[in-house]
Amino acid sequence: MTFGRHLRSEFMLDPKYIPLNHGSFGVFPRTCLMLQRELQDKAELNPDRWTRFEAATLLQKNRERLANFVHCKDPADIVFAQNASAAASTVLRSFPFVKGDKILCFNTTYVNVSSCLDYLEDSGLVTLVRIPLTFPMSNEGLLDLVSEAIANHGPFRFAVVDAIVALPGVVLPFQDMTRLLQKSGTLVMVDAAHALGQIPINLGAFDPDFLLSNTHKWLYTPRGCTMLYVAPRNQKYIHPLVINQEYKHSDHPQFSFQKEFANPGVVDMTPYMCIERALEFRESLGGEEAITQYCHNLAMEGGALVAKIFQTSVLENGDEVMTANMVNVEAPLTESKYSYSETISLFTEKIIYDENCMVPLFFHNNKWYVRLSAQVYTDIQDFKEGAEAIARVCKQLQK
Repeated sequence: MTFGRHLRSEFMLDPKYIPLNHGSFGVFPRTCLMLQRELQDKAELNPDRWTRFEAATLLQKNRERLANFVHCKDPADIVFAQNASAAASTVLRSFPFVKGDKILCFNTTYVNVSSCLDYLEDSGLVTLVRIPLTFPMSNEGLLDLVSEAIANHGPFRFAVVDAIVALPGVVLPFQDMTRLLQKSGTLVMVDAAHALGQIPINLGAFDPDFLLSNTHKWLYTPRGCTMLYVAPRNQKYIHPLVINQEYKHSDHPQFSFQKEFANPGVVDMTPYMCIERALEFRESLGGEEAITQYCHNLAMEGGALVAKIFQTSVLENGDEVMTANMVNVEAPLTESKYSYSETISLFTEKIIYDENCMVPLFFHNNKWYVRLSAQVYTDIQDFKEGAEAIARVCKQLQK
């Protein structure tokens, strides 16, 4: 199977669109859309039969397939949420924090998760310790910062660690960070929202306390679908955001982590039922290794080309381990004539409506950057055309 623009026919994308922002919302193939609509139609034929009996069977089938994909020994340790923010809030808002607990996080923690952490601190129960990260930096440097935080500000009750930061879109040594924190007695939630379909997740190779990852971003399921893994030893702490009739205290003999999450109320759970189809589609393209190799190579090559066009540089460290399938390039914008929020808003509007393209613009370490996503349906020409579009918009914003 060859990758590139010709694969856009497998998706619903506008053929004139320059799709360099897979990382924000994902794109799913026609085969998954067809299955989802078939399932939705089936649900409407007999809502009681579907909701009371048939849906559960399909959910379990897809949970088992996903568990196998991430090397999770027991599928019962995995539940579904509608998005990564909901999954993170599920853990953070049901965990029994007590006054005086400290939580370790980073200035690059995803904004919705960071806001949830602020909410917990505002409640008066916890104290946040945010480690500032300024990229590029080495994995060793990151681990040193975590070690210093443990030594100077610990002990921590809890920590939030990204597998891949959203902005900038960089890979962290999350497994080593998790082990380091756990060794100090800290419970760790790995925010792997961008991981599945972009980098391998092997729950048999390391032992996170909690891990969440979208399947609707890089794994090609319909929106929204997120996997939430909770280690068996911690399931007694976690309840769904919407408490339902299956709630039991963890000390109750009928307490069931899986049952509580199996009854979210009346919501469309068909995205969760498309995981198997998405994985089959990926296999038809050549499998995980072929997909990730193409996307990573294109991100590296495309990023270099964009930086050359901009006469700037790619955000990367000396070991070149920060980039997976999203590449961050310094934008041709040295100083905007607008405020920060106005610059982001105007750039986003102009790149979408004037240029029929989209990449996130963000400010990091005193520079403006853009994040470009490589996918099986993009090629180097997309990066060239995208760079030209970005440059035109930035020229309008330059002071």
